[in-house]
Amino acid sequence: MPGPLSGVRVVEMTSTVSGPLAGMVLADQGADVIKVEPPMFGDTCRYLGSSRAGMGGMYAVLNRNKRAVALDLKEPNQKAALIDLVRSADVFLENYRPGVLDRQELGYDALSAINPRLIYVSITGYGLDGPYENRRVYDPLIQATVGMAATQGDLGQRPENVRTILFDKVTGLTAAQAITAALFQRTNTGKGQHLPVSMLDSALYYTWPDVMWSRTLQGEGASDVGELADYFHVLKTKDGYVSVILIQDDSLQLVSVWRGSEIHLDPRFTTLPARMANRQAFLDAMEETLADVTTNEVCDMLDSFGVPVARVNSLDTVHEDEQVLQQRSLVEVDHPEIGPMRLPRPPAHFDGQGPIEEFPARHAAYLGAHTREVLEEIGTDEALISAIERRDAEQAAQLQAAMAAAGN
Repeated sequence: MPGPLSGVRVVEMTSTVSGPLAGMVLADQGADVIKVEPPMFGDTCRYLGSSRAGMGGMYAVLNRNKRAVALDLKEPNQKAALIDLVRSADVFLENYRPGVLDRQELGYDALSAINPRLIYVSITGYGLDGPYENRRVYDPLIQATVGMAATQGDLGQRPENVRTILFDKVTGLTAAQAITAALFQRTNTGKGQHLPVSMLDSALYYTWPDVMWSRTLQGEGASDVGELADYFHVLKTKDGYVSVILIQDDSLQLVSVWRGSEIHLDPRFTTLPARMANRQAFLDAMEETLADVTTNEVCDMLDSFGVPVARVNSLDTVHEDEQVLQQRSLVEVDHPEIGPMRLPRPPAHFDGQGPIEEFPARHAAYLGAHTREVLEEIGTDEALISAIERRDAEQAAQLQAAMAAAGN
């Protein structure tokens, strides 16, 4: 896919979400991202969630615009092929546990020795060292560590996880931005570098400004204005829900007068601090006031008052939102193997990238779909390429037979 990173080659050896998302961003921006996976099963994300014809929807989104190569790194000749590929690369992106690739002689020291201009990116959970370095890490564990789980619901009550893998995705975006900055730096220094990016650091960096706004100023004399989340409300209407921000007292007065209510005169609700101190009573009173009006009516009227408001869309209606449609934020395409899909276009569209109708330039591919193409580009021996193709065909047949036997 053309873009500002055209001409940049990325060798991606990652799985699941954080690494693949970083590679996806780079591929969407024009980089030649070559995803190298182990044979037989490949990235476990291939099979997660809703799937069709052997590929999951999440994998199809995260691995668009990439080329797929399958190499068995336990085989010396295939490992040598990977090293040849790295010689031609600008970026090597991995999210293995700390030390795993070092033990395979594929760590930063080994690969930078053969390609001093290589930007080697290591995405980890808790970092490259420390008491947690070897823990298995998933997004909910990072949510717990950085305090995000404690912010869901009322503080002091039972913690809850955010119902999305938030920090995997934040880490992927952080890594992608760091890679582009490192590429720019290399134009001045001529040298590559090792870029460790942890989910822990990314999560703290992301959450701190608002989640920790009452814990940033240390020592005496800082005002206490509560938690930012307490300023926002989701209210039930006659036929759904709205998200509304009633920070200004005159906003509450406008809503109250519109509904023929006297909520704005109730001493528990006349000021923002009072509303925050009596939050549940305020929510109950507001929902009683809005109980006989529809979501559309609430949105239209509050918007006319200048009160920030939005309907709460269900997951099944997001694509029908009039602003989403106007912005063409989502595209509907036919994947050549797995059929019709709906997915978001990249939020930043660069000059020369062509119309939205041409996105994505390359769909997520089956395991090893581009092995021959890529290995031929780097001059790999034909006998090895043919042997890899025979292996892939045999393993694909075995996997299909196993899935058929399991009823999938």
